[in-house]
Amino acid sequence: MALQEAMRARLIADDAVKAALGGAYVYDEAPRGAPPSYVEFTGLDTRDWSTFGEGGFEHFVSLVVRSNSRGRAQAQAISAAVEAALDGAPLTLAGHRLVNLRLMFWSVVKTGQNYGASLRFRAATEPL
Repeated sequence: MALQEAMRARLIADDAVKAALGGAYVYDEAPRGAPPSYVEFTGLDTRDWSTFGEGGFEHFVSLVVRSNSRGRAQAQAISAAVEAALDGAPLTLAGHRLVNLRLMFWSVVKTGQNYGASLRFRAATEPL
């Protein structure tokens, strides 16, 4: 949870993300009936990344962008703002040290009548 909390705090504090979303609409789980546009954390996979004598974890964090636009431009702008805010960000995590945080990919797709996007980040952490 420390990684997700730090990522969310970074996103809701970022002016470009807030401008792209029209506010600080970044959720662990979007409230029922939340109007787009927003970013939601949808998955976190964690794997042991330990080496001999050194503990570590590899995390894959999935985010979804929901836009209120029938065109791709808004979903792309939100995704680009999220990437700029998080890729390589020096986040502080409770109980762990962030080794790195990198965007693996983002993909813009049509979701119903509007467009959205999926993003996936990879983070490596070590316990303190």
